[in-house]
Amino acid sequence: MIQSLHIEKSAPGQYLARVMNEHSEALSFTASSIAGAIRDTAQMLPKSRAFHIWYEHVSIGTTPVLHMQHDPETLASRLKLLHGQFWG
Repeated sequence: MIQSLHIEKSAPGQYLARVMNEHSEALSFTASSIAGAIRDTAQMLPKSRAFHIWYEHVSIGTTPVLHMQHDPETLASRLKLLHGQFWG
């Protein structure tokens, strides 16, 4: 099973990150950026192979942990761009 990472903006410069196993929450923490939430998830759960990554209501799909560890900024940029296209 591939876990899902759900990131939501809770305040300026504060993001809630939740890792879900189907319908149950496996991990919850706050981060100062979307990239930080992605990077921290990969560091906290390094044995996971991939995550479905969501920001608010948009997803960049299934992403290998290796990409989350080495280039979270690019993944965060993709999420922000996609979010802006649909939610402005």
